[in-house]
Amino acid sequence: MSLTAPASSAVGCSHGKQSPVDIRPLDVDLSALPPLRFAHPATLDLELHFDAPGNHRAETGPVRSGRPDCVRDDEGTVKAAPPPGGECRVRVGADRYELVDVHWHTPSEHTVSGVAFPMEQHMKYRRVTDDDGAAGVGKDSGFAVVGVFVHPGRANDSLDRLLTSARRAAEPWEVRGVELDALLPSCTESYRYLGSTTVCPYTPGVRWIVLTHPVQASATALAHYRTVFPKGNARAVQPLGDRRIVGDRHRWW
Repeated sequence: MSLTAPASSAVGCSHGKQSPVDIRPLDVDLSALPPLRFAHPATLDLELHFDAPGNHRAETGPVRSGRPDCVRDDEGTVKAAPPPGGECRVRVGADRYELVDVHWHTPSEHTVSGVAFPMEQHMKYRRVTDDDGAAGVGKDSGFAVVGVFVHPGRANDSLDRLLTSARRAAEPWEVRGVELDALLPSCTESYRYLGSTTVCPYTPGVRWIVLTHPVQASATALAHYRTVFPKGNARAVQPLGDRRIVGDRHRWW
């Protein structure tokens, strides 16, 4: 675990209940939460691209120096998307979600008792509906993000190859034969709360599921990703306010 704090962010637009937040395990409400059930192909080919800070635009709000106030210089990331029809899904109780992309922030955006990990992986999912109606209801955006902390340790073939391929390139590239399940810990105990996306326009109503157990990647892979974002690409921790973080007990695959 790293003592490095997330990169600061001067944000000009606010949507209230924002992410990331500091998680304090002693203050977490233990509850019988809906279980997570991941359904991923054994392997698949992912298409990656560099998501530059300029790609993020506010829906509303003031614009200064030719860009919205809420676009940060440290906001870029590298995103890996599954092929269409890849059937990469997760069930959260009765709710079904389909994978949109996997991306990484260094250092971690969420902190645990004020301490940051060297990296946080986000697996962003969109709710699947059985009709043509809107995916979300009320303040629910229809998105769920599974956050996974990453720290240096044993080599992880799939994760290492994704991270070492990271670059600031105009054209997309491919990493073949990725095992999505290798990007997840064997224990899916989690912290859960309602927050927002962590890039402009900081869309609220996101269902956050931050796994308590980290995964490991080689120190070389983590160091390479950091060279792509030498100043880091993590949004600063936001006030929790009156929200409560809930957690479940251990569930083993």
